[in-house]
Amino acid sequence: MRAAFESDISEILGPEHPISKNAARAVVKRWENAGVASADPVLAGQGRLVRLTAEGTRLVSSMELESDGAATSAAGAVRHAMVARARLRIENAGVGGSRVLAWISERQWRHENEAALHTGSHVPDGFVRLDGGMTGVVQVGHTRVEVARLRPLIAKLARHHPVVVLAVPRGELAGNPAGPAAVTDDGDGLPATVFTVEI
Repeated sequence: MRAAFESDISEILGPEHPISKNAARAVVKRWENAGVASADPVLAGQGRLVRLTAEGTRLVSSMELESDGAATSAAGAVRHAMVARARLRIENAGVGGSRVLAWISERQWRHENEAALHTGSHVPDGFVRLDGGMTGVVQVGHTRVEVARLRPLIAKLARHHPVVVLAVPRGELAGNPAGPAAVTDDGDGLPATVFTVEI
């Protein structure tokens, strides 16, 4: 994870037994003092945004980060924090009654699919391997405008993937039912199910 909201740190560090908010704040302070992370208020109601410094990235990553600056910009870091939150929620709750066996990050997908990047393929926010043997694509939308913009992309993803997970903040899908949002047929006779997950 390149970034996370401070309010999610306790769950990241101890998923089965989350530590207190004060203990999480103390951990973040130690990271800041060590020069491996910085924490700044960015979005109201989300807690501080904790992101790796260059030194922190060198310590935890063997893969090169993209050089476009998205990881270091505030907007890019917010996106990574939202994806980190989505991953926590999806891994804990599962998808459509299936347990999540593995998470494939956007970075890992880029690393394993360089040829697809050259053809202009969409880069998802992540993938989940489910206990039923299927792999689902994950897309995160963090504003109402972005969720509306994502609708055509979600329809396109549903034509190519058996499971699509749209992760959005609470309240951003007002009026939409929880659970499966849509079922489509991608031509192979198997329905692609689109799930919404609140983060």
